[in-house]
Amino acid sequence: MYAEPRGVALKVGDNWVVPMCHEHHMDIHHYGNEKKWWTIQGVDPIEWAKKNWSKYNETRSKKSKLP
Repeated sequence: MYAEPRGVALKVGDNWVVPMCHEHHMDIHHYGNEKKWWTIQGVDPIEWAKKNWSKYNETRSKKSKLP
């Protein structure tokens, strides 16, 4: 993903992960331009990741406070 600078053998943080089925995962690689591919899909992966990472952490926080 293009959310963070990449380096050799480095991956982006888990907070930027957008789950995909195998078919779409391969499609994004074959397309070659990830930003354009997401635009065609009508999805902003950065906003999706931010929203869902926040939701995940809120849920996790609530569960850890249970007696």
